[in-house]
Amino acid sequence: MRFTINRHLDRLPAEIINRYLCLAVADICDALGRNAALPSALKPLGASRMLGSAYTVNLPASENLLLYYAVDNASPGDVLVVSCGAYEERAVCGEIMVNLAMKRRLAGFVIDGAVRDARALKELPFPVYARAISPNGPYKDTCGEINVPISIGNVVINPGDIIVADDDGLVAVHAEEAEELAVMAEKITAEGLEKLRRIQESATLNFTWLYEKLKKSRCTINNGG
Repeated sequence: MRFTINRHLDRLPAEIINRYLCLAVADICDALGRNAALPSALKPLGASRMLGSAYTVNLPASENLLLYYAVDNASPGDVLVVSCGAYEERAVCGEIMVNLAMKRRLAGFVIDGAVRDARALKELPFPVYARAISPNGPYKDTCGEINVPISIGNVVINPGDIIVADDDGLVAVHAEEAEELAVMAEKITAEGLEKLRRIQESATLNFTWLYEKLKKSRCTINNGG
């Protein structure tokens, strides 16, 4: 890895990003084929709801020099998405870094690695997702990359992708499919609300679809006795 800093970042218009304000991560994941969530090992320390443009940072394990650069150069509303190789034994940020990010009006952190100052981060109104907590502090010696495609688990995140998070987890929406996907997720949300309405208002529950599927699968149901 080397020092590579790409200053330019194409962000989607606010009206497209804001369509995801009220969309659940689960509905977005369903629209993406039910296999798009970032690793479940990434957990929120405090606030969970997050939305913004991905400002990506690729760091060697244990280093955070370029994370300071990212905090100083990202725009309000950006989410810093940081790949640390999933290394869990040395934090790359903590209370000081998060307070700097809040001053810059950033939208949150996604750290594929460790953070520290856990109690303080849990009390701040700023979303921080991380893989682990470690009191070991970072070094500031070697290289890294800014605004390049990074991978977290099996998910590739490009600069400018939309990052959405809630109590269920995290998902990244590629910029080029954001508008179409919003329509699909909104439809799934509406269908879910309609199903809930029917359940609440109906005296009986209809599982015809279930038994039809079991029949087509040639499932044998034993009554016992």
